[in-house]
Amino acid sequence: MYICAMKPRIKWRNFKIWIKDQFKRKTWFRNFFITGNAWGGFSINSHINQHTGQPKITYNHFESAQKAAEKMGKKHNTHFSIYKCLYCDGYHIGKNRDNKTEYDKNGS
Repeated sequence: MYICAMKPRIKWRNFKIWIKDQFKRKTWFRNFFITGNAWGGFSINSHINQHTGQPKITYNHFESAQKAAEKMGKKHNTHFSIYKCLYCDGYHIGKNRDNKTEYDKNGS
C-alpha cells in the first residue's frame, strides 16, 4: 500500500481493466444505467479523498484492497467497494452514495 501523488489525469491503459471489472459485476447494468454509480470512476473524486483533498490510499493488487475493504466494512458496519482507478495504476476502496453514513454526507 502506498499513497499515490501523481497529477490526476486519466490513464487510458487502466480503462480496459476498469471496464472489464465493471462488466464482471452482477449489477453492471444497474450501476451504469439506473444508479449511475459506475460513471463515478471518471470523476476525480474516485482518486482524491473529498475530506482531505489528498489522493486516496492506493493498493497494488485487488486482493490487498479486498482485504482492507472487508476490515473497514466490519469496523464501520457498511459495504466498501473495490475499484480500479483510472487515474493511477492501483485500486482504491470507497462507498457509493447508497451506502454513505451520515458522517460521510454531512462531515459531522
